Amino acid sequence: MIILVTLSFSSCKKPGKDLLPKDALTGAWEELPTQPTSRTLIFEPGGKFTSKLKMKGTYDWFILASGTYAIDADNIFVTITEVQERDAFGKITKSPVNFSYFDKGKFNIKDFVLTIDYKTYPADSPMDTQAKFNKILPID
Repeated sequence: MIILVTLSFSSCKKPGKDLLPKDALTGAWEELPTQPTSRTLIFEPGGKFTSKLKMKGTYDWFILASGTYAIDADNIFVTITEVQERDAFGKITKSPVNFSYFDKGKFNIKDFVLTIDYKTYPADSPMDTQAKFNKILPID
């Protein structure tokens, strides 16, 4: 007599976890070298982007820019749609905006360092600019 036993296995994944694709940029990055005023970039799965400009010794952040991002090979496209500013008294002012961040940006990541080469426009003439960011590794 042959008995067939069907086993079913279920995954132990938490609901909602890993539903959105991740990419090489996903996570938080802190600008190098560390200065009194520095940026932290946060790339979330699904294309959400946040940049925090902060000053050491005062607030956690005083300018928060948020929007979306996309990548295509080594090209990065960031669009800022809202800017929040915190004044010296802690009052936050939100403003809707629409501008590109890291214009004509190209990125690479090596040894947990994100390098973004992009254009800035001081005095209305394009200038090659480079920014470097350390990966902020989460501690579980």
